[in-house]
Amino acid sequence: MSVWEHRYRDAAAEITSPGALDEKILLRARQFKPVRRESNRVLSGVASSCAALAVIVLLIHPAQYLGALTPSQRPADSAQASPLMNWQQPGREPLAAADPWFALRSEVKAGNYRSLCQHWRRQQRGSTSEKLPRDLENEARDHCRILPTH
Repeated sequence: MSVWEHRYRDAAAEITSPGALDEKILLRARQFKPVRRESNRVLSGVASSCAALAVIVLLIHPAQYLGALTPSQRPADSAQASPLMNWQQPGREPLAAADPWFALRSEVKAGNYRSLCQHWRRQQRGSTSEKLPRDLENEARDHCRILPTH
């Protein structure tokens, strides 16, 4: 060891605390008691209840009775279709109808509000019978203003 290490060790050995201070610290340490937390029991009970409720919901869920099988449980040579495919009555195909407001909606999506504002002003004045759809009306309220008539 070097000289400074010996000096440090000697100086550290000479440092002592007064006995009264040690007693005071010991008395203070004896006063500390662990905190009793009654809320832990309540919290534990709530957590257990929630877990039990989750298990019950999973056991009662209707998917259990629809034949929801994972692919690993399904037999490979099964000739029947999956029961999940036909659980709902097949509905009619939706009728494809042309949107009469498609051109105006396209212009609005592109950021051109001129045609929308013109139509909205005509509607506000009552000079057109065609009423704008709700989404276009909302866009018109946000982006157009009614010009004063002379």
